[in-house]
Amino acid sequence: MKTIKLIFIITFAVIFQSCDKFLDIKPKGIQIPEFCDDFARLLNHKNVMYSDNSYVCFITDDIQLGGSSLQYGQFELASENEKNLYSFESGPIFSSGTSDNLWEKSYNRIYTFNIVANNILQCPDGTEADKQRLAAEAKIGRAYEYLLLVNTYAKEYDATTSKSDLGVPILLSEDINTKYIRNTVQEVYDQIFKDMNEALPYLAETSSHPFRPTKQIGNAIMARIYLYMGDYDKAKTYAESALKYKSTLTDMKLYSINPKANGSGRIYDAVTKVVYPEAKDNTESIYARYGDGTLALSRNIYASEDLLNVYKQNLPNGAVDQRRALFFSDNSFTLYNVKTNFPGKSMWVPYLQFNFGFSTPELYLIAAECHARLHNPDKALEYLNTLRDNRILNNVKLPKYSEQEVLKIVLDERRREFAFCGSMRLIDLKRLNHEEAFKKDIVHSDGTKTWTLPANDPRYILPLPPKVISQNPSIPLLKR
Repeated sequence: MKTIKLIFIITFAVIFQSCDKFLDIKPKGIQIPEFCDDFARLLNHKNVMYSDNSYVCFITDDIQLGGSSLQYGQFELASENEKNLYSFESGPIFSSGTSDNLWEKSYNRIYTFNIVANNILQCPDGTEADKQRLAAEAKIGRAYEYLLLVNTYAKEYDATTSKSDLGVPILLSEDINTKYIRNTVQEVYDQIFKDMNEALPYLAETSSHPFRPTKQIGNAIMARIYLYMGDYDKAKTYAESALKYKSTLTDMKLYSINPKANGSGRIYDAVTKVVYPEAKDNTESIYARYGDGTLALSRNIYASEDLLNVYKQNLPNGAVDQRRALFFSDNSFTLYNVKTNFPGKSMWVPYLQFNFGFSTPELYLIAAECHARLHNPDKALEYLNTLRDNRILNNVKLPKYSEQEVLKIVLDERRREFAFCGSMRLIDLKRLNHEEAFKKDIVHSDGTKTWTLPANDPRYILPLPPKVISQNPSIPLLKR
């Protein structure tokens, strides 16, 4: 069995630079913090405040790139991995020696969580309750990362094949010389459940900031896990349990475009002059994680016609969907008094650090989807109407629809709510492609060339990075 050398970006020196005097050199040469406060610092480190990566959006049906006539959002100006995803290349996304930041940074965070989970209970100070809580927070973080990894680099969960489907390597030790395999999808989910079940009893009820997990976050992540598995009854139960802790929503109707702002801060409350809140300050955030590469998308991509049409669906006469009005600019965009024209297109220009972790709107939408699937469309509509009242100017309550019609509205609402939020849309596409009513082929174009990705094509599964393959030539790979 080969040693799977997972790539880590952050060196020990960087992680522990603020607490070198507390370090002890362990037998295998790995530096482990000694005191409880040092472990807490690891969980507060800025690198564990991020998750996912925006480059995944380039494979979805939300995005459009253009030709050479455009100053921004050109296909040819995109990065190598972005172009490979957008054109649905069947081979590697990254060239040899190039970093896959989603994979590498996710496993780096897992490494940090392993240090805390495996060692905090043995530290000489701190109360037992504090140590158990920190261990629980680390396990929640680890489970969260594995749920992201297994749903982007592996086939979507299927109970009939999960025990044989190739997943991702499970890393539970801080010893980089430990031997690993590419675990199955079921094994990864089993580890996720193990971490979640061990952590839930010890999580705090509240936290001083949304980057640290609480009992609400534990319930929220469980809701997402069961949604991805297709267990809608359990997903509903956990989502509604999480909403009992906090269900607040940001009223987007209060915001407009600041004509004097450039880039960041362009969305504001014209009365209070307060800019639209980012993840750390947004009342909706229950598990804040900044998305890598989010700001880089602004002014570099356009919304697909397919996505723009979804924003028009179920919109009352005279109403305005603020997500569409605030986050996009039609036909032209002015930045620092320089106007860029792109006739007939809608550019993505929020200039915001969105929450790629977990927020209350996702709880509303999970609960709504589950109720729609469990033959309770009226309850689903209640959740939808509450969310839409905070998103749409001049909103009108949705009328009664059939179960299938309500389910479609819920899924459209998910797409409107989470457009360009990392892997969210890709994961939804993969799970929905198994339903005849919702499966779809994706068509991309740069104005000259056209590429098509059929539903359930293996190219929906991101390939392992070349760095991992080159260091582990025997690791099993999926054909795509």
